[in-house]
Amino acid sequence: MQSGISVSQELHDAFATFASDNSIFCLPVTITSESLTPLSPIPFSGDAFYPSLSQLSSVLEPKTPIYLLIRRTGSGSPSLVALTYIPSNAGVRAKTLFASTRATLARELGSEKFSDTIFATDEDEVVGEKAWREREAEKNGSPEAGYSREDLMGDKERELDAVRKAEEAARSGTPGRDIGIGGTFARGPSRMRIEMQVDEDAKGALQGLQQGGLVQVAIDVPTETLKLVSAESGVDADSVQKQISESSPRYSFYHYPDSDAVIFIYTCPSGSSIKERMLFASSRMYALQVAEEQGLKVSKKIEAGAPDEVTGERLHEEVNPPQNDGIRRGFAKPRRPGR
Repeated sequence: MQSGISVSQELHDAFATFASDNSIFCLPVTITSESLTPLSPIPFSGDAFYPSLSQLSSVLEPKTPIYLLIRRTGSGSPSLVALTYIPSNAGVRAKTLFASTRATLARELGSEKFSDTIFATDEDEVVGEKAWREREAEKNGSPEAGYSREDLMGDKERELDAVRKAEEAARSGTPGRDIGIGGTFARGPSRMRIEMQVDEDAKGALQGLQQGGLVQVAIDVPTETLKLVSAESGVDADSVQKQISESSPRYSFYHYPDSDAVIFIYTCPSGSSIKERMLFASSRMYALQVAEEQGLKVSKKIEAGAPDEVTGERLHEEVNPPQNDGIRRGFAKPRRPGR
């Protein structure tokens, strides 16, 4: 999956300076007007890696993704790390754009120049010394300690880490142009290999989906079975959000009225259990595969935290995208350090 975003000449120049100047700790990067562009570089604090981490908070915002090119010191020779920070409560379009562009950033700057790439969804994973030490333990091991990052985690941390890995695997397994940007996606075998039992009622409802129809399926967690939740007909776009659960994840298939467009809607409310989040995040592609096996041609996809994000206007834009919209709208540039 690629977004069509490319590295600007400004970023090429800034990166060349960053790579050659050992006094620079971090080069933040954002997306502006369909290009990857640099923000103000962040110098080391006392020429040390861990004391410098707190400075990264100046460019982190609760709902704004950002890329951080970081000079890692203190464990052998200095190396460069490409970190992608996508907050879990960022907007779906921003999540999609930054997730689908992270490979482009490393490739166009030179993948061989980075010793590691990191994906983070929480600020502590970026500025926390513990997180960096855990990564180091996981990557290199320790003759004295002999443990990995998972060994250092508590049960809750281990479960949350599994959720992040499942969500990242689901992103990278999504073909074509991904969730929420109005794009279609190419057919082809999924890289995900998850399979589960499928309720016959769910198969029948998907086979019978007509214009204005809304079919909702969900995973029964104890049995890990894909089951039918509801099948409605004559649902107008403005009413879709009212039909979807506000407390549990859902896979919804909506045939937009007076069109050939079938929209796949994945919702995962923040109150969902860790087990639900992990199962639903890692099984999205399988749910799509099941629908296609029943004859549906899903052409649009939406991911949302809560049903109220699935407005009639948004559904209309997915089927009839406005001119000069979508990616061209861009995202607000994060505040520069010191502001």
